[in-house]
Amino acid sequence: MKQTLGSIASNVEVMSGVYVMWIEAPHVAAAAQPGQFVTVRCKDFTLRRPFSIHQSSPLTGEDSGEGEIAILFRVAGKGTFWLSQRQAGEKIDILGPLGKGFTIRPESKNLLLVAGGIGIAPLVLMMQQVSSQHQVTLIQGAGTAAQLYLDSRQLTAISHQRAQVVPVTEDGSMGRKGTATDILSDFLNWADQVYACGPIDMYKTMALPLNPSPLKGEGKGEGEKRSNLKLKECQVSLEVRMGCGFGACYGCTINTRKGLRRVCHDGPVFELDDIIWQQVKI
Repeated sequence: MKQTLGSIASNVEVMSGVYVMWIEAPHVAAAAQPGQFVTVRCKDFTLRRPFSIHQSSPLTGEDSGEGEIAILFRVAGKGTFWLSQRQAGEKIDILGPLGKGFTIRPESKNLLLVAGGIGIAPLVLMMQQVSSQHQVTLIQGAGTAAQLYLDSRQLTAISHQRAQVVPVTEDGSMGRKGTATDILSDFLNWADQVYACGPIDMYKTMALPLNPSPLKGEGKGEGEKRSNLKLKECQVSLEVRMGCGFGACYGCTINTRKGLRRVCHDGPVFELDDIIWQQVKI
């Protein structure tokens, strides 16, 4: 963890009200793990804003004096509006990398990523860093086609071409119609581990028992049933309001089956089944 003034390399609106900002931060680019985050001071607002580390480039290490990270954010208040107005060349105060990121078992080969809306943010770095050695499938859910972030060109640029994106839209304007959780069971037999980032309601749905259904091409009640998500190792990244961002203030504490945990320090990545979802109010 290190605080620094990073120079903004670019700040581009990639969708309506959604921006990708690249910041020169060699120490963060060198140390960042998928699922970790940075906090950004937005003007003179009291609290720093947390943002998932979305991408990093180049991965050449802090000693080279080079390296950038990207954050993906939606304008949702005064702080993010201020951030959206920043221009290339301006300096910005960042602190990171922070938190506990995603972990991969050595024996895992097939990784299933599940993104709900802006929850795509930390999963892109995941694809960037692991797809050279793992097969990766990303289920990307959004309301409409216009709200889908990744396209095939972006995917090829970041993923070593060992990843595929499965789009799902609620209105059916691209890919399959429905939500990311609607098609989750289709991929569970294939996946060794599952990683997700999205709204709390998505996690609550994922935590419910899945209705078993026949594998494709099999009749009702015949053959092997699809795997239940509860039998898979599923890690989720929580997006919550934070105070300090490094565990001192206890402002982001949640109840888990292992006791109280601080999202900024013990997370933001947790096992799906460790969290008592009925008590999560964010």
